[in-house]
Amino acid sequence: MSDDSKDSEIRDVMKEEKSRGKRRVDTKALESKQHRLKVLREALRNSKTEREFVETIRELGLADDPEKLREALKIWRASA
Repeated sequence: MSDDSKDSEIRDVMKEEKSRGKRRVDTKALESKQHRLKVLREALRNSKTEREFVETIRELGLADDPEKLREALKIWRASA
């Protein structure tokens, strides 16, 4: 196991311990959300047109929900 994965596991345990008695921290959901945000940032950075942006996020399965697609397009238009 690499040091990075050990550090990540330690951070996850610390988050869970800090949340004792509170609502449980779903580390898998947090990781998933962070990954989606990273992919969206890369798509924003690398897409020259709105069409390229939509194609990129569709290929990644991030545009299946019409509401999420609308939000992503708002972000694209604000950044262009």
